[in-house]
Amino acid sequence: MIRRSLISALFLTLPLSSQVCAQQKVDLTREQRLIVIDSITSALSRGYVFPEVATRMADDLHARFAKGEFDNTSDGSEFAQTLTKDLQAISHDKHLRVRVSADNPSSGPAGSFGVNSNIFGRTERMPGDIAYIQILSFIQPPDSILREETTRVMSAAADAKALIIDLRTNGGGSPFTVALVSSYLFGTEPVHLNSLYFRPANRTDDFYTDPTVTGRKFGPAKPIYVLTSSRTFSGAEEFAYNLQTRKRATIVGETTGGGANPGRGFPLPYNLTVFVPTGRAINPITKTNWEGVGVKPDIAVDADRALDVALGLARGGSRPTTQ
Repeated sequence: MIRRSLISALFLTLPLSSQVCAQQKVDLTREQRLIVIDSITSALSRGYVFPEVATRMADDLHARFAKGEFDNTSDGSEFAQTLTKDLQAISHDKHLRVRVSADNPSSGPAGSFGVNSNIFGRTERMPGDIAYIQILSFIQPPDSILREETTRVMSAAADAKALIIDLRTNGGGSPFTVALVSSYLFGTEPVHLNSLYFRPANRTDDFYTDPTVTGRKFGPAKPIYVLTSSRTFSGAEEFAYNLQTRKRATIVGETTGGGANPGRGFPLPYNLTVFVPTGRAINPITKTNWEGVGVKPDIAVDADRALDVALGLARGGSRPTTQ
Protein backbone atom coordinates (compact mmCIF):
# COMPACT_ATOMS: atom_id res chain seq x y z
CA MET A 1 0.00 0.00 0.00
CA ILE A 2 1.35 3.45 -0.94
CA ARG A 3 2.06 5.74 2.01
CA ARG A 4 0.47 9.04 0.97
CA SER A 5 1.69 10.92 4.02
CA LEU A 6 5.28 10.27 2.96
CA ILE A 7 5.04 11.05 -0.74
CA SER A 8 2.29 13.63 -1.05
CA ALA A 9 3.10 16.34 -3.58
CA LEU A 10 6.54 15.01 -4.43
CA PHE A 11 6.44 15.51 -8.18
CA LEU A 12 5.53 19.05 -8.26
CA THR A 13 7.83 21.90 -8.80
CA LEU A 14 8.46 24.43 -11.50
CA PRO A 15 12.04 25.10 -12.56
CA LEU A 16 13.61 27.78 -10.42
CA SER A 17 13.52 30.38 -13.17
CA SER A 18 9.74 29.93 -13.48
CA GLN A 19 8.86 30.22 -9.81
CA VAL A 20 6.99 33.16 -8.41
CA CYS A 21 7.33 33.05 -4.65
CA ALA A 22 7.30 35.45 -1.75
CA GLN A 23 10.80 36.18 -0.46
CA GLN A 24 12.10 38.08 2.52
CA LYS A 25 15.28 40.11 2.66
CA VAL A 26 17.95 38.09 4.51
CA ASP A 27 21.54 39.25 5.10
CA LEU A 28 24.01 36.56 6.12
CA THR A 29 27.44 36.78 7.72
CA ARG A 30 30.30 34.52 6.62
CA GLU A 31 29.74 32.29 9.64
CA GLN A 32 26.02 32.07 8.88
CA ARG A 33 26.73 31.13 5.27
CA LEU A 34 28.90 28.25 6.47
CA ILE A 35 26.10 27.10 8.79
CA VAL A 36 23.72 27.08 5.80
CA ILE A 37 26.19 25.07 3.71
CA ASP A 38 26.66 22.57 6.54
CA SER A 39 22.87 22.22 6.85
CA ILE A 40 22.49 21.66 3.11
CA THR A 41 25.17 18.99 3.00
CA SER A 42 23.56 17.28 5.98
CA ALA A 43 20.20 17.21 4.20
CA LEU A 44 21.85 15.88 1.04
CA SER A 45 23.69 13.12 2.89
CA ARG A 46 20.48 12.01 4.61
CA GLY A 47 18.17 12.14 1.65
CA TYR A 48 19.54 12.81 -1.84
CA VAL A 49 18.67 9.89 -4.07
CA PHE A 50 22.23 9.45 -5.38
CA PRO A 51 24.57 9.39 -2.32
CA GLU A 52 27.79 9.54 -4.35
CA VAL A 53 26.56 12.72 -6.05
CA ALA A 54 25.56 14.13 -2.64
CA THR A 55 29.15 13.64 -1.47
CA ARG A 56 30.53 15.40 -4.54
CA MET A 57 28.18 18.35 -4.03
CA ALA A 58 29.10 18.62 -0.34
CA ASP A 59 32.81 18.58 -1.07
CA ASP A 60 32.38 21.17 -3.81
CA LEU A 61 30.41 23.60 -1.62
CA HIS A 62 32.96 23.38 1.20
CA ALA A 63 35.85 23.84 -1.24
CA ARG A 64 34.19 26.91 -2.73
CA PHE A 65 33.60 28.33 0.75
CA ALA A 66 37.24 27.74 1.73
CA LYS A 67 38.40 29.59 -1.41
CA GLY A 68 36.21 32.57 -0.49
CA GLU A 69 33.86 32.26 -3.44
CA PHE A 70 30.85 33.19 -1.29
CA ASP A 71 32.52 36.05 0.59
CA ASN A 72 30.79 38.76 -1.45
CA THR A 73 27.39 37.08 -1.29
CA SER A 74 25.75 38.33 1.87
CA ASP A 75 22.23 38.71 0.47
CA GLY A 76 20.23 35.57 1.27
CA SER A 77 18.35 35.50 -2.03
CA GLU A 78 21.53 35.89 -4.07
CA PHE A 79 23.26 33.26 -1.91
CA ALA A 80 20.37 30.84 -2.49
CA GLN A 81 20.58 31.36 -6.25
CA THR A 82 24.35 30.85 -6.22
CA LEU A 83 24.04 27.66 -4.18
CA THR A 84 21.35 26.37 -6.53
CA LYS A 85 23.56 27.02 -9.56
CA ASP A 86 26.52 25.26 -7.94
CA LEU A 87 24.45 22.25 -6.82
CA GLN A 88 22.82 21.85 -10.22
CA ALA A 89 26.17 22.19 -12.00
CA ILE A 90 27.21 18.88 -10.42
CA SER A 91 23.88 17.06 -10.08
CA HIS A 92 22.19 18.36 -13.27
CA ASP A 93 19.03 17.95 -11.18
CA LYS A 94 16.48 20.70 -11.85
CA HIS A 95 14.46 19.84 -8.75
CA LEU A 96 17.43 20.48 -6.45
CA ARG A 97 17.45 24.10 -5.30
CA VAL A 98 17.79 26.52 -2.42
CA ARG A 99 15.45 29.42 -1.88
CA VAL A 100 14.44 32.11 0.58
CA SER A 101 10.89 31.67 1.73
CA ALA A 102 8.48 33.53 3.96
CA ASP A 103 6.83 30.20 4.65
CA ASN A 104 7.87 27.34 6.88
CA PRO A 105 8.48 24.47 4.42
CA SER A 106 7.46 21.90 7.01
CA SER A 107 4.04 23.49 7.51
CA GLY A 108 2.57 22.12 4.28
CA PRO A 109 2.85 19.08 2.06
CA ALA A 110 6.44 18.16 1.27
CA GLY A 111 7.91 20.14 -1.57
CA SER A 112 4.78 22.02 -2.53
CA PHE A 113 6.62 25.17 -3.70
CA GLY A 114 5.32 26.89 -6.81
CA VAL A 115 2.38 24.63 -7.59
CA ASN A 116 -0.76 26.23 -8.97
CA SER A 117 -3.77 25.99 -6.67
CA ASN A 118 -6.11 24.86 -9.49
CA ILE A 119 -5.89 21.77 -11.65
CA PHE A 120 -8.12 22.50 -14.67
CA GLY A 121 -8.02 25.60 -16.81
CA ARG A 122 -9.93 26.02 -20.05
CA THR A 123 -12.13 23.16 -21.20
CA GLU A 124 -14.30 23.09 -24.31
CA ARG A 125 -15.71 21.01 -27.13
CA MET A 126 -14.05 22.16 -30.35
CA PRO A 127 -15.36 21.83 -33.93
CA GLY A 128 -14.99 18.30 -35.22
CA ASP A 129 -16.14 16.86 -31.87
CA ILE A 130 -12.71 17.33 -30.29
CA ALA A 131 -12.59 17.72 -26.50
CA TYR A 132 -9.95 20.12 -25.18
CA ILE A 133 -8.80 20.08 -21.54
CA GLN A 134 -6.13 22.38 -20.15
CA ILE A 135 -4.49 21.01 -17.00
CA LEU A 136 -2.68 23.76 -15.11
CA SER A 137 -1.15 21.50 -12.45
CA PHE A 138 -1.64 18.16 -10.75
CA ILE A 139 -1.46 19.74 -7.26
CA GLN A 140 -1.83 17.60 -4.13
CA PRO A 141 -3.18 14.05 -3.62
CA PRO A 142 -6.85 14.16 -4.56
CA ASP A 143 -9.40 15.13 -1.93
CA SER A 144 -13.15 14.85 -2.43
CA ILE A 145 -13.43 18.26 -4.11
CA LEU A 146 -10.65 17.51 -6.58
CA ARG A 147 -12.13 14.09 -7.34
CA GLU A 148 -15.54 15.63 -8.02
CA GLU A 149 -14.03 18.24 -10.33
CA THR A 150 -11.98 15.60 -12.14
CA THR A 151 -15.07 13.43 -12.58
CA ARG A 152 -17.05 16.38 -13.98
CA VAL A 153 -14.38 17.49 -16.45
CA MET A 154 -13.31 14.06 -17.64
CA SER A 155 -16.87 12.77 -17.94
CA ALA A 156 -17.81 15.74 -20.11
CA ALA A 157 -15.06 14.72 -22.56
CA ALA A 158 -15.87 11.01 -22.52
CA ASP A 159 -18.01 10.90 -25.68
CA ALA A 160 -15.75 13.09 -27.82
CA LYS A 161 -14.20 11.80 -31.03
CA ALA A 162 -10.69 12.72 -29.82
CA LEU A 163 -9.14 14.40 -26.78
CA ILE A 164 -6.47 17.10 -26.51
CA ILE A 165 -4.83 17.58 -23.11
CA ASP A 166 -2.82 20.78 -22.79
CA LEU A 167 0.16 20.65 -20.39
CA ARG A 168 2.13 23.54 -21.89
CA THR A 169 2.04 25.63 -18.69
CA ASN A 170 1.87 22.74 -16.22
CA GLY A 171 4.73 22.72 -13.69
CA GLY A 172 3.92 19.40 -12.01
CA GLY A 173 2.10 17.94 -9.06
CA SER A 174 1.29 14.76 -7.19
CA PRO A 175 1.67 11.29 -8.72
CA PHE A 176 -1.69 10.43 -7.13
CA THR A 177 -3.40 13.16 -9.15
CA VAL A 178 -1.54 12.06 -12.29
CA ALA A 179 -2.91 8.56 -11.73
CA LEU A 180 -6.44 9.85 -11.07
CA VAL A 181 -6.67 11.76 -14.36
CA SER A 182 -5.01 8.91 -16.24
CA SER A 183 -7.64 6.48 -14.94
CA TYR A 184 -10.18 8.05 -17.31
CA LEU A 185 -7.98 7.26 -20.33
CA PHE A 186 -7.70 3.49 -20.01
CA GLY A 187 -9.99 0.47 -19.78
CA THR A 188 -11.31 -2.00 -17.24
CA GLU A 189 -7.97 -3.36 -15.99
CA PRO A 190 -5.46 -1.52 -13.81
CA VAL A 191 -2.51 -0.16 -15.78
CA HIS A 192 0.90 0.26 -14.16
CA LEU A 193 1.83 3.86 -14.91
CA ASN A 194 4.99 4.56 -12.93
CA SER A 195 7.05 3.61 -9.89
CA LEU A 196 8.92 5.83 -7.46
CA TYR A 197 11.98 4.60 -5.58
CA PHE A 198 12.87 6.47 -2.38
CA ARG A 199 16.39 6.24 -1.02
CA PRO A 200 15.71 7.18 2.68
CA ALA A 201 13.18 4.35 3.10
CA ASN A 202 14.77 2.08 0.46
CA ARG A 203 11.24 1.59 -0.84
CA THR A 204 9.54 1.52 -4.22
CA ASP A 205 5.91 2.60 -4.62
CA ASP A 206 3.89 1.65 -7.70
CA PHE A 207 1.16 3.80 -9.26
CA TYR A 208 -1.72 2.27 -11.23
CA THR A 209 -4.87 3.51 -12.90
CA ASP A 210 -8.12 2.92 -11.04
CA PRO A 211 -10.72 1.29 -13.32
CA THR A 212 -13.45 2.04 -10.77
CA VAL A 213 -13.26 5.85 -10.91
CA THR A 214 -16.65 7.54 -10.86
CA GLY A 215 -18.24 9.09 -13.92
CA ARG A 216 -17.68 8.25 -17.57
CA LYS A 217 -14.27 7.40 -19.04
CA PHE A 218 -12.82 8.44 -22.37
CA GLY A 219 -11.50 4.91 -22.51
CA PRO A 220 -8.54 3.07 -24.04
CA ALA A 221 -9.14 3.32 -27.78
CA LYS A 222 -9.87 6.85 -29.04
CA PRO A 223 -7.00 9.19 -29.95
CA ILE A 224 -5.39 11.46 -27.38
CA TYR A 225 -2.99 14.32 -28.08
CA VAL A 226 -0.90 15.81 -25.25
CA LEU A 227 0.53 19.30 -25.75
CA THR A 228 3.91 20.10 -24.19
CA SER A 229 6.39 22.95 -23.98
CA SER A 230 9.82 23.50 -22.46
CA ARG A 231 7.93 24.72 -19.35
CA THR A 232 6.16 21.39 -18.89
CA PHE A 233 7.87 19.95 -15.83
CA SER A 234 7.99 17.21 -13.20
CA GLY A 235 4.60 15.54 -12.61
CA ALA A 236 3.29 16.92 -15.90
CA GLU A 237 6.21 15.23 -17.60
CA GLU A 238 5.33 12.02 -15.83
CA PHE A 239 1.79 12.21 -17.21
CA ALA A 240 3.07 12.70 -20.77
CA TYR A 241 5.79 10.05 -20.43
CA ASN A 242 3.38 7.50 -18.96
CA LEU A 243 0.97 7.89 -21.86
CA GLN A 244 3.72 7.98 -24.45
CA THR A 245 5.41 4.79 -23.27
CA ARG A 246 2.03 3.04 -23.12
CA LYS A 247 1.36 4.27 -26.68
CA ARG A 248 -1.83 5.82 -25.37
CA ALA A 249 -1.20 9.36 -26.60
CA THR A 250 0.65 11.34 -29.22
CA ILE A 251 2.85 14.04 -27.70
CA VAL A 252 2.81 17.29 -29.69
CA GLY A 253 5.00 20.30 -28.93
CA GLU A 254 8.42 20.85 -27.39
CA THR A 255 10.78 18.71 -25.34
CA THR A 256 9.85 19.13 -21.68
CA GLY A 257 11.98 20.46 -18.81
CA GLY A 258 13.56 17.21 -17.64
CA GLY A 259 12.78 16.83 -13.92
CA ALA A 260 12.05 13.26 -12.83
CA ASN A 261 13.39 13.04 -9.28
CA PRO A 262 10.69 13.54 -6.62
CA GLY A 263 11.56 14.85 -3.19
CA ARG A 264 10.70 17.19 -0.36
CA GLY A 265 11.67 20.46 1.25
CA PHE A 266 14.12 20.62 4.16
CA PRO A 267 14.21 23.71 6.39
CA LEU A 268 17.53 25.53 6.68
CA PRO A 269 18.64 28.21 9.14
CA TYR A 270 17.93 31.89 8.48
CA ASN A 271 14.65 31.39 6.66
CA LEU A 272 16.13 29.36 3.81
CA THR A 273 14.97 26.00 2.52
CA VAL A 274 16.39 23.35 0.22
CA PHE A 275 14.35 21.02 -1.96
CA VAL A 276 16.12 17.65 -2.00
CA PRO A 277 15.14 14.96 -4.52
CA THR A 278 14.93 11.84 -2.38
CA GLY A 279 13.71 9.47 -5.08
CA ARG A 280 13.65 8.64 -8.77
CA ALA A 281 11.00 7.58 -11.22
CA ILE A 282 11.14 4.12 -12.80
CA ASN A 283 8.87 3.65 -15.78
CA PRO A 284 7.64 0.03 -16.07
CA ILE A 285 8.19 0.00 -19.83
CA THR A 286 11.54 1.78 -20.27
CA LYS A 287 12.93 1.03 -16.77
CA THR A 288 14.22 4.60 -16.73
CA ASN A 289 12.78 8.15 -16.80
CA TRP A 290 13.05 11.62 -18.34
CA GLU A 291 15.51 13.16 -15.86
CA GLY A 292 17.82 15.64 -17.58
CA VAL A 293 16.54 14.88 -21.08
CA GLY A 294 12.83 15.68 -20.90
CA VAL A 295 10.00 13.98 -22.71
CA LYS A 296 10.65 14.04 -26.44
CA PRO A 297 7.51 14.85 -28.45
CA ASP A 298 6.28 12.47 -31.11
CA ILE A 299 5.61 15.54 -33.23
CA ALA A 300 8.04 18.37 -32.55
CA VAL A 301 6.60 21.84 -33.13
CA ASP A 302 6.86 25.17 -31.36
CA ALA A 303 4.62 25.25 -28.31
CA ASP A 304 2.47 28.03 -29.71
CA ARG A 305 1.67 25.86 -32.76
CA ALA A 306 0.99 22.66 -30.82
CA LEU A 307 -2.75 23.11 -30.44
CA ASP A 308 -3.34 23.86 -34.13
CA VAL A 309 -1.24 20.86 -35.15
CA ALA A 310 -3.04 18.55 -32.72
CA LEU A 311 -6.43 19.80 -33.92
CA GLY A 312 -5.46 19.09 -37.49
CA LEU A 313 -4.38 15.56 -36.61
CA ALA A 314 -7.51 14.94 -34.53
CA ARG A 315 -9.66 15.96 -37.51
CA GLY A 316 -7.86 13.53 -39.80
CA GLY A 317 -5.06 15.71 -41.13
CA SER A 318 -1.49 14.63 -41.86
CA ARG A 319 1.59 15.12 -39.68
CA PRO A 320 3.49 18.34 -40.32
CA THR A 321 6.69 17.90 -42.31
CA THR A 322 8.61 20.78 -40.72
CA GLN A 323 8.83 22.22 -37.23
